[in-house]
Amino acid sequence: MSLPALTAVICFANEGEEVEITVQGLRDTCGDDIDILLINDASDDRRDYETVADRYGCRYLLNENQIGPAHSRHKGASWAKTENVIFLDAHMRFYERGWHIIVNEMIAQNPTTLFCTKSKPLKPGGEPSGAPTGHGASMIFMADDFNAALKPDWNIYPLEGAGPAYVPCVLGGNYAVNRDFFLSIGGYRGLHRYGGEEALISIKTWLAGGNCQLIRDVEIGHIYRDGRGAPWKDKVKYFHFNKLATAEILFDAQEKAPYFKLLDALPEGKSAKQVFDSRRSFVHSARKVFQSVKRHPMAYFHELNDAFRRKESITPEA
Repeated sequence: MSLPALTAVICFANEGEEVEITVQGLRDTCGDDIDILLINDASDDRRDYETVADRYGCRYLLNENQIGPAHSRHKGASWAKTENVIFLDAHMRFYERGWHIIVNEMIAQNPTTLFCTKSKPLKPGGEPSGAPTGHGASMIFMADDFNAALKPDWNIYPLEGAGPAYVPCVLGGNYAVNRDFFLSIGGYRGLHRYGGEEALISIKTWLAGGNCQLIRDVEIGHIYRDGRGAPWKDKVKYFHFNKLATAEILFDAQEKAPYFKLLDALPEGKSAKQVFDSRRSFVHSARKVFQSVKRHPMAYFHELNDAFRRKESITPEA
């Protein structure tokens, strides 16, 4: 049997029956044409996820201690044996057979592109929530509140035309990319534990000479979390840290300084900065790797992002 072209990297913690439902959906719509890598991030709900992996022919990895989705997904890309990877959450629904063929064809034609699909919001159990479908995203850079700053902002308006469309930022819990390109720009290096992957990898892709695109011909359902939020420990603190790390990796001193100042107003600000101080060398290492492959200044991304937010079509620089 030939090796599939696509690996689905699924990191999860305490997702219960949703892991099997997601994996079964992948097998029902993609068959054996997709390699599935399940990364159990130290779940403690006593579910037998390894048996689920065996039942559906998945590779299975267990983190003895929780390291979070960013690090797990980066490891998953490193362990993938295929040309392409798609990072998926563990609570997804798939609607059309062969959607992975479209994804692989898009990546083959655009090996320096980061793709997302349309994202259909679902309620727990998998029924449509009634919320608008997501069509990629743009970035909100500065705001009065640190929580609203340096954050992807859903685009809920269909983009005109057929085939893929350029977007500043991917969003929706499903991101597909050529594995070698992802690793060459440093992937999620510098992030820690939980949060912020979309902003970092999207901006890095554009600045490294690639681009982000929405695959309009594929829609994937995503059960968005309720008020309890994600099942990772100290998620708020690390989400804040990952914003600081993103600013440090991407921005010059003048542009990153306001984010550090904004954080001071939050009760979690001190602990997030302590994490940053403890991991400063890792963040600086990630910045060094990215700066070595960077081809465009931040002003290039700002121009694209601002145009998209004005509802103008955008294209990468030739």
